[in-house]
Amino acid sequence: MNWEEYIQMWDTSWIQLADIRQHVIRRQRKQQHLLPASSFIFVVQGQGTIWLDGVRHPVERFFILHAGKGSTIKLEAGHEDVTYYYILYRGSIHTKASKAILKAYHINNPFQLQYACKPHAPVVLYRHMESMYEEWNRRQIKERFQAKIQFYQFVYTLVDQLQHQGVAPKETDVVEQIVQYIHQHYHEPISLETMAEVWNYSIQHLSKQFKRRTGRSPIEYVIQTRMAKAKDLLIQTDATVQEIALNVGYSDVFYFTRLFKKQVGTTPIQYKSKVKTGLIVSDSPWEEFLSSMGKNTSACYIDYDNHYRIKGEGDTQMLQGTKKTIGLTLMLVLTLLLAACGNGNTSSNNHPLTESTQNTPSNQAIEQTGLRKIATVMGDVNVPANPERVVVDWDLGPVLAVGVTPVGASNTQLEYSQFLKPFLDETVQDIGAEGSISFEKVVELAPDIIITWNKDAYSNYSNIAPTVVFDTSQYATIQEEITAMGVILDREEEAKQFVADFEKRKIAAREKIKNAIASDATISIVDYITVDKFLMVIGDMGERGGRAAYDILGMKPTPKVQSEIIDKKMSRVEVSWETVNDYVGDYVIILTVNGKEPPKLPATWTSLEAVKNNRIIEIDMEKYFAADSYSSLLQAEDIADKISKLVSTK
Repeated sequence: MNWEEYIQMWDTSWIQLADIRQHVIRRQRKQQHLLPASSFIFVVQGQGTIWLDGVRHPVERFFILHAGKGSTIKLEAGHEDVTYYYILYRGSIHTKASKAILKAYHINNPFQLQYACKPHAPVVLYRHMESMYEEWNRRQIKERFQAKIQFYQFVYTLVDQLQHQGVAPKETDVVEQIVQYIHQHYHEPISLETMAEVWNYSIQHLSKQFKRRTGRSPIEYVIQTRMAKAKDLLIQTDATVQEIALNVGYSDVFYFTRLFKKQVGTTPIQYKSKVKTGLIVSDSPWEEFLSSMGKNTSACYIDYDNHYRIKGEGDTQMLQGTKKTIGLTLMLVLTLLLAACGNGNTSSNNHPLTESTQNTPSNQAIEQTGLRKIATVMGDVNVPANPERVVVDWDLGPVLAVGVTPVGASNTQLEYSQFLKPFLDETVQDIGAEGSISFEKVVELAPDIIITWNKDAYSNYSNIAPTVVFDTSQYATIQEEITAMGVILDREEEAKQFVADFEKRKIAAREKIKNAIASDATISIVDYITVDKFLMVIGDMGERGGRAAYDILGMKPTPKVQSEIIDKKMSRVEVSWETVNDYVGDYVIILTVNGKEPPKLPATWTSLEAVKNNRIIEIDMEKYFAADSYSSLLQAEDIADKISKLVSTK
């Protein structure tokens, strides 16, 4: 396929933008994505490495790649932070396209093709990307339409550069991707329907291609993968047959034993005994199995975060848990997978790799887990007493405030809740960015409870573990938020202690400001660095320090900010430079972005009294993005310190 044909297919396709995000990976840190749709990843700053389906690409400064749905992307920062943009989109050919284009599309689907390179004119692409990102994140219909226009311009410019650079796209090796997927997820329920849906192929086509390449059907390959791992666990550990069955994806030990005997020729106990007595020689069945598959197996996963599964460390950790916890988790995961595969009525007779939907926790099992019933916005929910393994996709602060370190949190919170960094450790796992959470990663963490803000995700989450929608709009104060989280996580005493400490710290921060500026002084929070051609003025809701300044510190907004933003319950408004005098108070808090120069500011700004008298407090956008209760308290103390220091230096 040539690039002209590629553009023709784009021109006759339906395109839908799904998301545009900017991510920062701190040096020596990693991120991984199983792409839910076609994607462009554009690295604009930093040094590191990208693996695209196991193929390594060194990255320095600018780098761009494209991959289709189902591809695995791993990004690892080197000695510098890596900043990249992540575009998710969906594309499909119009049925009225010409026969030639339709034929070309079915041979080389442009939305599944892979290519990666360093563009020769990256700044031009960056200009398109930056505009697209800003338009998309204004979240209005008109702006998102404009973002789509910019997206087409971005693709055209990129293809033009790739054509001149002689870069050739690589057709996606779907079979290799499926093999990798099976090696990563062998311990989870897997069905042909699931794989066909992930890779957007019919079951018949997928099975035919897989068998042609590997000599076995996908179902046979999954079973053989599981049995190889089971043999390895029998030899390398003292795990029971029940524990091993659960760890390789079977909640029914009798069904597992029958499959094992059919595949291996002996029962698991007999196999273990024969290895010990030397009747069977097999030092490492798992490694032997991987080696037998050649380059399309473990070699593609050696560098991945979940390589621990191949080497066995992760398995040992899973086996240390109780049978009851693992079994309950697997049964809940099963429900999630079956719901995703179709009408929910699928039985094990139709899908030998999944269990019956009737395998749900019994009343006796619920009693054994020590559940408590609590009232939530989604109705009464049974949650565990004193949960230890907590996953949270947004409100990280309240969880930490009651003394709980989660096992998993969203990338958005981990990266942008900078004030919470000292209270986190390396054990907290990244479950994906807000808006594109990896349910597979959540399943892998085997949580006792999940805390989410997202009502739309509740159904999926609750099939994994007891789930609570934590809706902060239900609470009038930060103290109420923390108290509620204490009830959810069975840490009521810790919540009470935090609330008492919060009151003392709030009073101390307010006293510090009282001693620095007049009680009737007004303050505004503005952002002119992440927007273009206007000024963003922040209210008392959401991120960017509004909650810290107006709620916790009790600082006085200007009348215009009060009437046009706070009273209307808006988080922020965009105002023209001609009207800034109506919004800016005696003091002004200005958001900054590290490494980004501010625009040239007009006279309407430089002539403001606050600006002329240097009553300006600068705060870092990255540190002030989060607006949870704990972050807001720490932000309030930081603002109080900055104001006190500003006044003392005059």
